[in-house]
Amino acid sequence: MKKLLFILLFPSLLYGQSVPVSLVSLSTVSDLRLQTPQNSQMVQLLGLTSINDTNGGTYYWNSASTASDNGFITIQVTGISTGRWVRLGNGNTIKGTATFSGVSLTTSYTVPYQQGTLPFVPISVIVTPRSANAAALSYISNITNTGFTIVFLTIPVLGTNNIVFDYVVIKQ
Repeated sequence: MKKLLFILLFPSLLYGQSVPVSLVSLSTVSDLRLQTPQNSQMVQLLGLTSINDTNGGTYYWNSASTASDNGFITIQVTGISTGRWVRLGNGNTIKGTATFSGVSLTTSYTVPYQQGTLPFVPISVIVTPRSANAAALSYISNITNTGFTIVFLTIPVLGTNNIVFDYVVIKQ
């Protein structure tokens, strides 16, 4: 009975995983790059580039990782060559906003992900117009790990920062 109780209280020990020692809250990835890691520590980011940008998440310290820092899934601490903060999956979507100026004869606008290059190619992108000029008929093409293209069927209205979209990238 004591053994069963121990297993129920500490199931992560069965798999050789350590129990997180603390959960720290930080504002953005810039702060995470400066966070001195502790073994088994977890960090909650309030945003990726700014607080409440809807791209925050939970990261854990992997002391053996040498993966490339991509600014989103894997974060390297300044001055530390081995060990990375690794993002825990918290859903299958990434959100962003894109703003363009309507330019003469232009029907295609390439949207780079605000998070930078992703370590995967999304399976789909959902776009919602936030401005009247963005509400023209359009479709998504060329989805890659760096961005996607919005193609209008007709030339949008000319203007400065007059084509605004929200997008949701679906990872898998």
